[in-house]
Amino acid sequence: MADVISINEIARDRRRARERAATEACVHILEANIQLTLHLFSTAPERERPLRARQMRQLAELLEYVTRAL
Repeated sequence: MADVISINEIARDRRRARERAATEACVHILEANIQLTLHLFSTAPERERPLRARQMRQLAELLEYVTRAL
């Protein structure tokens, strides 16, 4: 017996798979940027630390937002 599969379902599933892959790539990029910013914070002169802390906070907020979509 054959199952009838809607073309719309196939297209939707493929789109979701692409979106999930893109989201996972974004997560990896954000994680790498947070690590870099943490390194820059730890080696930065005292006057640059507030800027680096703000960057880390912004990246962490973006990461939180993106991971909610997973």
